[in-house]
Amino acid sequence: QLADNQPQIDTPIRILIPSGTNAPARANTSCRDDFIRTNAFSPAAFTVAIASNNTNLGPNTRLPSLNTTLKGSDTDAKIMTAIHDYTVLAFSSHRAGKREVEGSAYISLAVIHDNLGNLKAGIENYRNYLNICKEINDTTGEGAACNCLGVNFMILACPSSDAGFLNGFQKSKQSVEYIDQAIKYHEQHLSVSDSGGQFVAHINLGLCYGVKGDYATAAKHNQSALRIAIRMQTLYGQSISVGNLGMLATLKADYKTSRTCFEQHLQLVQSLHDVEGEINAWKMLAKLSTLQDQFEDALELLDNAQRIASKHEFFNELRSILCLMGIARASADFNRYSVELVEKSLAEGMS
Repeated sequence: QLADNQPQIDTPIRILIPSGTNAPARANTSCRDDFIRTNAFSPAAFTVAIASNNTNLGPNTRLPSLNTTLKGSDTDAKIMTAIHDYTVLAFSSHRAGKREVEGSAYISLAVIHDNLGNLKAGIENYRNYLNICKEINDTTGEGAACNCLGVNFMILACPSSDAGFLNGFQKSKQSVEYIDQAIKYHEQHLSVSDSGGQFVAHINLGLCYGVKGDYATAAKHNQSALRIAIRMQTLYGQSISVGNLGMLATLKADYKTSRTCFEQHLQLVQSLHDVEGEINAWKMLAKLSTLQDQFEDALELLDNAQRIASKHEFFNELRSILCLMGIARASADFNRYSVELVEKSLAEGMS
């Protein structure tokens, strides 16, 4: 089962931690509207942008993530107590030979650190949990550990941003190393999982190979995920697979394939009544039109997104859409002005 009830395209996917571990709940994954508010329009976002000297914030700019604990903030005493208690439990269980209890302590520590934004500390505890799962032949736990490790490395390689995963990735020696680590663990997740786990592993591998520029391998993983989703009769799975294939086609400038994928993705999210997914689908179709200089079409598509966002009171998403509409309208007006200017010049030259 997925950790997010409404998973979205172009995003690493987590699975739930095995219930038998009694691990703490993950911090709620905020919807895209909350993400935009926190990362684009809030005073804190402005402060982070200024601190990072990021003064050129356009609609496709990779915005800084605020999903970390700010320096100097008060530490929650309950969290620190929980970290201490689980650390003691892991140590005592190890001495007593209670490997399952020790594993539960490590996975609990990992989730707590993830919730705090301490991904590297989470990785260390996930690895401890993975080693124990291998030792006691717990393949369910092994798959969950590999998934969590892979996703953590993906987030380290490309922190959450409004640009998404495929477009937000910034290549560096460190980020590529993180992606290689993510691929290793997602491949391991793929090898030990049932169909549901294999679907998730294929989706995550598709994203990893996509940011490495290996679009052929990325597409194969998404196609494999799509086949599994069709076999399992999960519309959400189909919508994510098709949407990610559309993202890859856009990166390759294969706009015809991309539009076909996004139109199918739109139909699927509409049938699922996934408002957030539908708004994003309209925006992706508008982006395609913009890339092809079809600005009037882009405005019509963005108008659909605007109406849905307004109806469901996604006001921060609405502000983002209005910014995109302004850019599309200005581009359309500029094109018309350019044509008129050329025609005027030609007429004057002939007279």
